[in-house]
Formats: sequence, structure tokens, C-alpha cells
Amino acid sequence: MSRANARSGLEEFGRVDTQIGESINFDRLAGSEDTSWKKAVPYQSDIEIVSRLGFKVKSPNGEEWHHVVLASEGDHHVGLCDCKGWEYNDGPCVHLCAIRKAAWTGVTPERDINGRTIRICDLDAVDPAERRYPYLTDKQRDAYLKCDLADMGVREYQRKKGYSSPGTVSNRLRVAREKVAEREQQLRADGGTAARRDGVTDDRRLLGEGVDR
Repeated sequence: MSRANARSGLEEFGRVDTQIGESINFDRLAGSEDTSWKKAVPYQSDIEIVSRLGFKVKSPNGEEWHHVVLASEGDHHVGLCDCKGWEYNDGPCVHLCAIRKAAWTGVTPERDINGRTIRICDLDAVDPAERRYPYLTDKQRDAYLKCDLADMGVREYQRKKGYSSPGTVSNRLRVAREKVAEREQQLRADGGTAARRDGVTDDRRLLGEGVDR
């Protein structure tokens, strides 16, 4: 049974939860004939680190970047991807497998397109804000939390951070808002036009429903 049929929709990026996605057992795939695992070639893939939880991946023959969230939790991993392979198949997709292979313990870790070492973070080391916004960079997330979700003005934030121009903050806020709006649109598409999310608790709820989703 596909994930699409097994539940109402994928857990979207940005959900605050103790588990950011589905449990993934990569150990059982090593040396197997699993298609996604065999096709995942990290040194030929384009990988960009977005945050400690978030990555962007483009396969060697792929035309599109896909957004991946992946973390370790105890003796397994939790994660998700926005590709169709993840949505409609039971195992991890090629993009998740590429990240896992790139950060495999015991071999030289691969680096992303910006030269940063690819690592998979322990979920316990990540604060709720990072879980809520894994698709924002650290600077984008901080500006968004302080200026949009709190009451700090752009110029006050600029002075506090020591930036030479408020435009630096404004540009980061613009990108952050666009990313958040895109994820919220995905949420509405997944849960219906009446779906909404509490801005403080991040509870997902359908209007008229008393149970958080």
C-alpha cells in the first residue's frame, strides 16, 4: 500500500513534533537490491545543506531539486522528502538514500555544493524552531522568528546583529516568508482549504475539528 493511500497525506516540512517524519531503517538496505539505495550516488548528486535537518538534493539525471529532511533518532533515522518516490513507495527514496550514503560513518563524508561536510544531526540536538522550519537557513530562521513572529523591528534587529544595512535583514525576511508561504500552501493542499496551523503551538487542525492532526 502506498503512503498516499495509507494516510491523508505526507507530514509536511515545518511540523513541530518529536518525530519529523517516518522511521527509516537504512541498515537493512545496505547490500540489498533496493532500487532507491542502488540508484543513490552521492558523489554524482548535487546536495546542498540548508539547515541541520534540511537538505536539497538533485540526482545525477534529475532536473529538479528535492527538499529532504533527515535526522537520526536512537538507533534509526526519521525523515521525509517531497518527491513522488517517497510519497508512493514504502521505502526511502533515492534522495534520502543519497544523504545517508553521503554521511555514512566509517568512510570519508561527502561535501555539499558549497564545500560543507554532509552530516546527519541527532534529533535531540535540534531545538523546536529548527524542527518547525528545517527549510530555512539559520539566519533566515532567526530573522523570521525575531521580526515576524516576535515584535522586533527590522532596524532594531539590524543594529543588534551589527549589519551595515537593514536591506540585509529585509532580503532574508522576504526569502523566509516565501518559503513559509510555500509550505503553508502545501499544508492546505494536503489537508483541505479549511486546514490551518496555530502560529504558537504549530498544531494542525481542520476548522470545526477538535482533534489536532
